Amino acid sequence: MNLIQTTILNSLPAAKKKTPSGWISFNAPCCIHNGESMDRKKRGGIMTSADGTLSYHCFNCGFKASYVIGRKLTQRMRQFMVWLGVPDETIKRLAIEAMRHEETDITKPKKKFVTFKKKELPKNAHPLDFWLEKYVAKDLTQPQWQKIDSILNYLKDRGIGPDWYDFMYSPVNIWDMDKRIIIPFYWHGDIVGYTGRLFEPSDKIKYYTDVQPGYVFNIDSQDWSRKFVIVTEGPFDAIAVSGVSILGSEINDIQRELINGLNRQVIVVPDRDAPGEKLVNQAIEFGWSVAFPEWDKTISDVAEAVLKYGRLFTIQSILKSTESSKLKIDLKRKMYG
Repeated sequence: MNLIQTTILNSLPAAKKKTPSGWISFNAPCCIHNGESMDRKKRGGIMTSADGTLSYHCFNCGFKASYVIGRKLTQRMRQFMVWLGVPDETIKRLAIEAMRHEETDITKPKKKFVTFKKKELPKNAHPLDFWLEKYVAKDLTQPQWQKIDSILNYLKDRGIGPDWYDFMYSPVNIWDMDKRIIIPFYWHGDIVGYTGRLFEPSDKIKYYTDVQPGYVFNIDSQDWSRKFVIVTEGPFDAIAVSGVSILGSEINDIQRELINGLNRQVIVVPDRDAPGEKLVNQAIEFGWSVAFPEWDKTISDVAEAVLKYGRLFTIQSILKSTESSKLKIDLKRKMYG
């Protein structure tokens, strides 16, 4: 463990816990600085690895920061350390330490192949097709039949076909999984995580997600004949237009590398809210395009547009409204803001 990892881990609140997927969760210090109320549900998560990498992800306000050994200490990571209460002098010293690592590594091969570990799905998770066969044959208990019926109604209400993705369901009640539709995360054909979305009204957290730092949802399923890739915030948005999702409103270094690795025009379609503004700023920084479709003002994201207009029209409206220059992007977001 390097000095930067050690300093951050030692600065975390005393009230923290380690999840089965390896995240250290605690009350996120970033939310109150990003327009959200104070986190009291341990929505902040830290993941470390043996190669010196450290990633932070807030599952409430969407703030992300990461450190990769051999690279500079980013401004976002410095800001995160400030919010943790790390003294300014310590942060400056760590920034110099990071630069030393960068200089030391200059003669070493820089290219690292991104990889993600295989993960287990919740117990008794099966593809939705498995449950649908039993649903049609009425070979389920009454509570299970009602759950599958609720899933179908939920997908219908969102304008998503049950065959648009490899949806799954598990009847176990850990993390309220029996009330969630499961979206598996794939990497080179292997399951490397998942998210479970509530399909019935509840006061519980909408999404329970087991995700590894840097993962880009649906990147394995991109149509290589396309000359563009549509980047969305949520997984249902990505499914709706066959795009990719960053599973939040901010992009980290690994996600940027993976998306750029597709070697095509990158079109960002942010949600129409405050966190979406962060994504627009990053798109400008990365030299990516941003779409400003002329949708009804009641529509807040891509999935809602597909529900109202259909897939083909939604994709066409995204392509038609795409801007690539910083000046035009700034003008458009003022117009539609």
